[in-house]
Amino acid sequence: MAPMATDSPRPRTFVPLADGRRWLWPLALIALLAGSAWLWLSGPAASVPPAAPTPQPVERLYSGTVATMDSPAFHYTAPAGWYVNRQGADPAEPPDPWTMPAGVVEFEYQGHELALQIAMGDYWGYLFATVDGQPANLLPAIPGNRNSLGELAGYHTFYAPEAQGTAGPSPRWIRIHRDAAGGSHRVRLEIWRSWGQVPLRAVAVDALPAPPPPRWPGMALVLLGGWGLLLAFGPRLRSGTEVIAHGRAVQHLQRLWPGWVRRNPWPLAAMAWAALATGLLAQGWWLCLAGLALLAYIAVWHPVLWLATLAFGLPFYFGVNLPLLPHRALGLIDVGVLGGVVLTVAHSLLARPATRPAQLQGGLAPWQRRQQWLLAALVSWALVSAVAAAHGGVALREWRTVFLAAGLFALALQGLRHDPTWPTSARLLLVAWLAGSTVVAAIGLGQYVADAQLIQAEGVQRIRSLYGSPNNLALYLERSLAVTLALLLFTRRGRLWVVWAILAGVQGAALLLTFSKGAIFLGLPAALVTLALAAYGQRVPPGQRRRILAWMAGICLLMALALTPFLHTARFQGLLDLRQGTGYLRLQLWRSAWQMALDHPLLGVGPDNFLYSYRSQYLLPTAWQEPDLNHPHNWILDWWTRLGLPGLALALGYFGVGVAGLWRSLRARSAGGETKALATGLLAAVAAGLAHGLIDASYALPDLMLVWVLIFYLVQSGVNTAAEIKRHSL
Repeated sequence: MAPMATDSPRPRTFVPLADGRRWLWPLALIALLAGSAWLWLSGPAASVPPAAPTPQPVERLYSGTVATMDSPAFHYTAPAGWYVNRQGADPAEPPDPWTMPAGVVEFEYQGHELALQIAMGDYWGYLFATVDGQPANLLPAIPGNRNSLGELAGYHTFYAPEAQGTAGPSPRWIRIHRDAAGGSHRVRLEIWRSWGQVPLRAVAVDALPAPPPPRWPGMALVLLGGWGLLLAFGPRLRSGTEVIAHGRAVQHLQRLWPGWVRRNPWPLAAMAWAALATGLLAQGWWLCLAGLALLAYIAVWHPVLWLATLAFGLPFYFGVNLPLLPHRALGLIDVGVLGGVVLTVAHSLLARPATRPAQLQGGLAPWQRRQQWLLAALVSWALVSAVAAAHGGVALREWRTVFLAAGLFALALQGLRHDPTWPTSARLLLVAWLAGSTVVAAIGLGQYVADAQLIQAEGVQRIRSLYGSPNNLALYLERSLAVTLALLLFTRRGRLWVVWAILAGVQGAALLLTFSKGAIFLGLPAALVTLALAAYGQRVPPGQRRRILAWMAGICLLMALALTPFLHTARFQGLLDLRQGTGYLRLQLWRSAWQMALDHPLLGVGPDNFLYSYRSQYLLPTAWQEPDLNHPHNWILDWWTRLGLPGLALALGYFGVGVAGLWRSLRARSAGGETKALATGLLAAVAAGLAHGLIDASYALPDLMLVWVLIFYLVQSGVNTAAEIKRHSL
C-alpha cells in the first residue's frame, strides 16, 4: 500500500439535523427513559413473587385454598395403590408401567385458576390433565398424545435435571387451567411412572400470587430509543469521526506505523501467526499474547488480516481457547469479533485513506442496506426474547455468542470498506475461510487414520476433529466444500485450480467420514444440484459445461464408491424407517416443537431455552430415549421456537435478501467469470446449509452464524468489486 497522502484538513463542522429527524430524537429519548424505568421497576426484586400459602387439609377445593394431597377432596385410584400423606402423593409401580398409568387422581374445584405443585427432578415421568373432559388449557395439548382413556389431555413431564437437589426432586408450582368465568370444574390427573418420587405435592385454587410483570417490553423500549437516537444523530457521529480523523493527535499517532509496515505487512503478519500457533500448541500464554498484540498492531493499518485470521479460526472455536493470561483462556470468537470491531474503528480513525475505491463513494446498494438493517433488527429482537426467557442466564449467553457476535462481525466486515485494499480483502477472507476448513478437515482425517477420538455409532466410526459432534463438523464442512467445488469447476485451469482440487478432496473426504446423513443425503446433493443448475443457467460454453457435468458425475461416483462398504451398517439400513430409530424420534421431536411454537408465537421460548422447555413440558412419552435435545432439528421451527414469529420473519427476510444478492451477482454483466464462480459456490453453500438444516441445526452455533454473515458479505463484495476482482484470479 502506498503511504498516506498528507492532504489538507477538512473543515471541522458537524452535519445539522435534517428536518425529518428533529422530531425523532425526543421520541427516542422518551422511549429510552420509559424502557429504563420499566426495567428498573421490574428488576430482580420485582421478579420474585411472594410464596404461596402453606398447604392445609381441606374438605372442598374453592377459591383461595391450598390443599395437601391427603385432603378428603381427592379421590385416588391406581393399579397398585397410592402412598399419601401431608408431604404429597406417591403412586406405586403398576404391573405394566409402559401401558398403564401409575395412578389417577380425581377431584372437583370451585374457582378460576387451578395450579399443581409437582416434584421436578432427574427422573422420567409425566402427567395428563383434563378439566371437564377437555385438555387443561394452560398445559400443552399435543395432537395424538392421549391419556389412557383415549382423550386429548394437557401434558407435562416431571423431567428437569437442573431442578434435582441433594434432597431429591424440587417442588415447583405450575398453573394448569384457567377459566375467566369461574364455576365448578371436575379434574382428572393421570400420573405415569414417577413412583418413589412423590410427584404430586399440593393443589391450589386461585391462591398463587400474580406472576411478576414481564421485563421484555422495557428492553424493547430501550432498544427502540437507542436505535432512534442513532438514526437521529448518525450523520453527526460520522462527521465527528471525520473531525477526529483529521486532528493533529491522530496525525502524531500515525507515526507509530512506519511506511514499510503500511506497504508490506506480510513479514510481521507471518511472525504474528507463527507466535499464535506456537503459543496455542505449547499453551504458552505470553507467546500467544505477544502474537495477538503484534497482529493487532498490524491490523490497525490492515484490519483484513485480523478478520482473515478469525475466518481461518472459526472451526477451532469449540476445541481451542486463547491462553492470554496465566491460568486464563478466552474464547477465540469473543476475542476475534470484539478485536475486529475495535481495530476497524481504529483503522477508520488512524489510517484515514486518502483515496477510496469509486464504488465506496456511492455507498451501499439498497439491498445491502436492507440486509444490514434486517440483521440489526434480528439481533435486537433476539435480545428482547432473551430477556423474556425463563432461563435468562443461558439465553443471554447465547444472544452474546451467536446473535451479538454475528452483528459485530458484520459491522467489522463493513468497516473494511474504509480500507483502500477493500477490493482484494474479499479474496483474502475467502482463502482464509477455506484454508481453516481444510485444516480442521485434515485433523479429522488424521484422527481416522490414528483411530483416535472417533465416535462409534450404528456400525460406523465417525470423525469429529475438534468439534464435540461429527454432525457439527459436517455442518461446517458442507458450506466450505460447496464454495471450493464451485471454484474448482467454474474457474479456468491453472496453479490455483490444483489448489482447489486438493482442498476439495480433503474437505470432501472428511465430510464423508462424519457419516452425517443430513450432509450426505441432503446438504451435498442440494449443493451439487445447485452447481449443475448454475452450469445450465449461466452463459457457459458447451465444452466447459460438459466438462463441469463430467466432473460432477465423477464426484458423485466417488462418493457412492466410498460409501458402498458401509451401506450394510445400521446407520444406513434404517435410513427411511420412520417407525423406529432416528427417523421416528425426529417426527416426535417435530410434533413437540410445532406445539411449542404455537404456544409461544410472539417471543418463542428464548435463545438456548428449547432444551428446558422441551424436556420439561413437551417431551412426548414416545420420544423419552432422547430427552436432552437443545434444538428442534429444523431451521424453520428453530427460528420460531427460539425467537417467535417476528424472529422467523426477520430471519426469512435476512436470508431472502442475501439470496437475492447472490442472484444479482450471478446476473451482473460487469462480473467476471471468477466472481460468478464465487457467487455460484456461495449459492450452493446456502442451499446445502438450508437443506441440511431441515433435519439438523442451521445457524444457532457461533461458527455457523458467523459463516452465514461471511457468506453474505462475500456476496456484497462480489457485486460491488466485480470490476476489480475481474482483473484477478481467485
